[in-house]
Amino acid sequence: MKRPQYVFRPNLSDPQHRRAWELLQQMPSARRKEFLVQAILAAEQTDRLEESIRKVVREEMQVVTLTGAIPRTRATDIIPPSAINFLASL
Repeated sequence: MKRPQYVFRPNLSDPQHRRAWELLQQMPSARRKEFLVQAILAAEQTDRLEESIRKVVREEMQVVTLTGAIPRTRATDIIPPSAINFLASL
């Protein structure tokens, strides 16, 4: 049986491809295959985790009842824009 093979040809004008290529080149040649396997599995695990979180948030949003705005009383109640951006991306 022939081993499956995949050829990686990065587009070096794409910043993500260029960064991936740089990281791959930093690995010793004997470890590159394992590095790629781990990167692919980590990406898949991240996708599954993200989907699980989205599912839980959707389910919880269906049972939450919002009654009205709660007035802010202190400056410490301000939510950082980075947190708002993260939640908006969900």
